[in-house]
Amino acid sequence: MPEETSRQIKILINDDEKAVADILKDFLSDNKERSIDACYDGLTGIESIQKNFYDLIIVDLVMPKVGGLDILRYAKKTNPDVLVIIITGHASLETAVMAIKEGAYDYIRKPCKLEEIRIVVENAIDKIKLYRENKELIKKLQDAYNELMAYKQERNDDKKNASINFFSSNTPSLHYLYNNSLFPNNYIEKLQALCSLKDSGNLTEEEFKAFKHNLFKMIDHKE
Repeated sequence: MPEETSRQIKILINDDEKAVADILKDFLSDNKERSIDACYDGLTGIESIQKNFYDLIIVDLVMPKVGGLDILRYAKKTNPDVLVIIITGHASLETAVMAIKEGAYDYIRKPCKLEEIRIVVENAIDKIKLYRENKELIKKLQDAYNELMAYKQERNDDKKNASINFFSSNTPSLHYLYNNSLFPNNYIEKLQALCSLKDSGNLTEEEFKAFKHNLFKMIDHKE
């Protein structure tokens, strides 16, 4: 499976009407955050998916030999997180339901206005960005948790950790981080707060390390 290697949103447009594919590519290529490929038959589409990582695929439903549903199934098998928009002039309730069941993100009927396609694509891109942000946040929290667990293990801590809420919606202040009268054992939430303050620019890297060091010292004193 091709891996994500760029922060750009990678888009594939697959339509056997070359003029349609090229118009969509030009129309959607007005943003440097996107990288767009176009191909003009289903077999070439499959080959392109094999070689490249795509966040979003826009595909015609009816094409010779390999159709849009075949592209959808293959794309989802290769990358379950890819979003696929089906465009077709052969729309019916049956094909729409089938496409959604197969995992299509959206279904657009021809003839359609370019602005209609833009709205659907922009909504899909917003979803992709949100997914990336959530994925990065989860990784940061997991890294922080692993670091804390490694620190505790180094000091031969055999105690079982209490259930911890990793996803507090409120970011505590620095005063909260060192106020042990409030949830004194919730060190993960305090570590999460430090990460949030650093990411927002309120803490420098040196300050972050200093506060984290003091937090770990607090853990030692508590234990």
